[in-house]
Amino acid sequence: MDKIKNISKKNIFIFCTAILIINLALLICFIKYENSMYKSKTNAAISSIISNIKEEYPNTSEEEIIKSLNKSYDIEIGKDVLKQYGINNENAFIQDLETNLSETIIGTSLVLVISFVEILILVQMYIRSRTKKVNKLMKYIEKLSNREYLTNIEESSEEDLNKLKNELYKIAVLLKEDAENAKQKQMALSSSVSDISHQLKTPITSSLILLDDLINSPNMDEGTRKKFLSEIASQIMGMNWLIVSLLKLSRLDAGVIEFLEEKIDLNKLINEILVELEIISEVKNVKVRIGSKSSNIYITGDYNWNKEAIKNIVKNAVEHTKENSNVTITLEENEVYVQIIVTDEGEGIDEEDLKHIFDRFYRAKNSSENSTGIGLALAKNIIKNQNGYISVNSAVGAGTTFIIKYLK
Repeated sequence: MDKIKNISKKNIFIFCTAILIINLALLICFIKYENSMYKSKTNAAISSIISNIKEEYPNTSEEEIIKSLNKSYDIEIGKDVLKQYGINNENAFIQDLETNLSETIIGTSLVLVISFVEILILVQMYIRSRTKKVNKLMKYIEKLSNREYLTNIEESSEEDLNKLKNELYKIAVLLKEDAENAKQKQMALSSSVSDISHQLKTPITSSLILLDDLINSPNMDEGTRKKFLSEIASQIMGMNWLIVSLLKLSRLDAGVIEFLEEKIDLNKLINEILVELEIISEVKNVKVRIGSKSSNIYITGDYNWNKEAIKNIVKNAVEHTKENSNVTITLEENEVYVQIIVTDEGEGIDEEDLKHIFDRFYRAKNSSENSTGIGLALAKNIIKNQNGYISVNSAVGAGTTFIIKYLK
């Protein structure tokens, strides 16, 4: 019964057709059988008439009798004779023939009625089964509207309902993912606001204290005044860098940036970055060396945004490298990607910190006091949007290596 309830429209059509063919075949066989019986009874009746004629009129030859049977007569005369004995077109002269005709009509009608009832039952079962499945889909849609993002719907054997089920499943998965992403973004936003507040609170508080000292100490010596002003300027520059970086990250997250498609000479780009980081390198007496197997290595992307990302990586390497040591930048190329390897000779990164190195506002154990934990997160986001990806290898006491790969 369950199998019949689960049949599809195609199977319903096949079942109904099969029933009609079977019943039609039975009807034909039944009619042939009744026709055979009719002929048999007719021949028996004629044989009986011939026997009676032979008995009543022995002088009549068989040939004359057969000839009389096959000869055409005026049937109206015969009808008149039959009417005299109460026999007309509504009843049969031979009672068995009338019975045979009645059986044929009843049998034919019965076969047709059975066929109709069987088809009606099948169609009714199909409609009930289909209505039940549609109702289940409707309840599922109601659950989706109530944000109950279930992902399992009963499989249907019907092609059209199965397609609808698959589309609903896709919608459910997308809605569930969107809901989870929205929740994660909300949590990330809340965390970011808290982190930004914390990051800005310290320099603002420090600057206010220094300004308060300057205002309340008009006789402060010139050296101390310059030192205070320099510290305030440094704090403001740090806050400015943080705010600008956060705005860049926000624009990247929102997907509102239109990256340019430019042919970028990596050697030229790296040299520009080193010029901009020259003061930092000189303060720590760090030498940045460039190694390249070719002077013509290019990538396609936005020049300024890629410069921002790579600069953050190189700056991070310089800041975490020991004084009087080296940072090595190696450029490599193959048929699949262009690779930039930045290696420092610093203290390395602890394994636990390495998992979170690209998280926003994350500060590792060996981070400097001025670190905001935003530079590497910004770099990774930019590189990801430029058809590239970044990875890092590090060990405590052995330095750190950042690997940037741009797919061609």
